[in-house]
Order: sequence, then C-alpha cells, then structure tokens
Amino acid sequence: MDEAWYDDEAGPIVRPYTITRGRTTGRHARIDTASQIMTAEPQLEAPRMELTPEYRWILDACVRPVSLAELAVLMQQPLGVVRVLCSDLLDHGAILVRSPRTEVSREILEQVYRGLCRL
Repeated sequence: MDEAWYDDEAGPIVRPYTITRGRTTGRHARIDTASQIMTAEPQLEAPRMELTPEYRWILDACVRPVSLAELAVLMQQPLGVVRVLCSDLLDHGAILVRSPRTEVSREILEQVYRGLCRL
C-alpha cells in the first residue's frame, strides 16, 4: 500500500464516516445550511446519549447561535457530518434549531430589484 499521504506530523486521522457511525443522514436531514444551532441549556451530558468529543465540541461552540455551515467550517468537517451530529443532538433535546424563513415577501423582492437597478 502507498501511504505517502500520511506522515508522523499528521496525527490521528478519523474518517468522516467513523464520526457518524456510517450514517449519511439523520432524522432531521432537512436542517438547512443557514439554520441557526444553539445549545438548549448548559449541560454536562445529554440524556441517554454518548457524548463523543465532536458532540461536546458542538455543544460548547453553540452557546450563541451558529449556522450549520459556520459550524462545519469551525469543526473542519464536511457539512453532511455536522448535519448528522446536529440531528442526533436535536433528537436528544441538547440543541435548538431555528430554520431561516423560506418565504420572501413581494416588498423585499421589489427592494432588491430597485437596488440592483441603481447599480
């Protein structure tokens, strides 16, 4: 096997599918990339849930609202991995998720149009 991609300075490498236990979606797969994630309340452990370092990191990082996309960047993990982990935390009531509004009023669209026309 060619292991030239790995050296002693790289440290331990954990594949994303290992973090999610092979899952690619959670029960809440519809968590949008712009959804705001926030820890439900400061707690040491989520009930009935094994808190891996990744879960603890999310809970610590989300004491203020953080978007799912921003969280993925901060964790340096693929968006899908972070979505699965957040879905697990949501199932156990450890986080709150606020999704962005999907409706755009006609007034907002007209303001955007007028602004673009002025350019």
